[in-house]
Amino acid sequence: MSTELRPYPFAAATDPFDPPAELAWLRSNDPVTRVRLSTGDDVWLVTRYDDVRAVLAEPGLSRDLSRPGVARLHPDGSRHLSGPFADPPAHTRWRALVSKAFTARQVEKLRGRVEEITHRLLDDVLTAGPPVDLMDAFAYPLPITVISEILGVPVVDQRAFRGWAGAWLSPDGITGEERTAAIVAMADYARDLIRARRQDRGDDLLGRLLVVTDENDGRLTEDEVVVTIMTLIIGGYESTATTIGTAVLALHRRPDQLAALRADPGRLVAAVEELLRYSLLDNGFGSPRYTPVDITVGDVRVPAGSTLLIIRRSANRDGTRFPDPDRLDLSRAGAQHHLTFGAGPHFCLGAPLARLELQVALAALLARLPNLRLAVPVEGIVWQARFAASGPKALPVTW
Repeated sequence: MSTELRPYPFAAATDPFDPPAELAWLRSNDPVTRVRLSTGDDVWLVTRYDDVRAVLAEPGLSRDLSRPGVARLHPDGSRHLSGPFADPPAHTRWRALVSKAFTARQVEKLRGRVEEITHRLLDDVLTAGPPVDLMDAFAYPLPITVISEILGVPVVDQRAFRGWAGAWLSPDGITGEERTAAIVAMADYARDLIRARRQDRGDDLLGRLLVVTDENDGRLTEDEVVVTIMTLIIGGYESTATTIGTAVLALHRRPDQLAALRADPGRLVAAVEELLRYSLLDNGFGSPRYTPVDITVGDVRVPAGSTLLIIRRSANRDGTRFPDPDRLDLSRAGAQHHLTFGAGPHFCLGAPLARLELQVALAALLARLPNLRLAVPVEGIVWQARFAASGPKALPVTW
């Protein structure tokens, strides 16, 4: 391993769908390596598929990134804010209870309502006429409307939610104090929402969470429900919106793949998995973990007190797991083994909902806008980096 620490994050590739070239080299030559952040702190990058999956599944690593010794990831000096249930045993108990209200079967019950919201948004798009910014008119409103309806957030408050989420997840242009204020505002709102919904639970996700809170042995506390609401809003909003935008753009960059999907919409479920693999565009920080004890990753001994950056984007482009990994192939066998939603004890609880929304969104776009195309050259698309994911700031389309 080289003794000279590389500066990190690496420079972005010219094509935003291409990971930095250094990641491919590292996977082959130095898959677990120490790098230096702009904050001056050192972290360990984990880049190979097998190592990434193993580390994500390792229960002894910590997601509590507020603890002393964790590397500072942000130039403003702030650290990630971690919930009180980041690590076992609190996380294990919390997840066991929440998962009862968020199974694939329960999420599938939402399909009809997600379809109604999707088509209403597309009605507005068609009424407005081309060109439109698909991010602003469709990709962002869809997931925030869905998750807000699931949680009973009134329409008038959804814009505030979007603002809080944006402040929380913006890596630039905001201070640590402003980010903290947004998180506090969201938490306060969530507490008020819980109190209001106790009087009228309803048969939706929040109602089921409150049943878990009030009626089951070892029930969720109010703090746990607040954290759950905030986790679902963050995970169910910006990541999904960005993935919708990048998936649409990826398809329009590969007309052969788009034509094949239009000719056979029955391939959509499998196509979504390949799009999730190919379109994971993070800002380089991946999934951070802290090592309370020494750990061996691959054949590298990482000492206790280290911060790992687990680069799922790099894992998804590992040619030993996905042949010809930089090519979008909607017929790819095994695409569902991507690590976009993570793995192990912290596998994304919102994965069933994200998959549902992507399937419904793409199916509706294919059916109702069969002549959809970009309104600007690909090189004219402006990108923005976020903590959750990176993607098009705007996606002008016409039809």
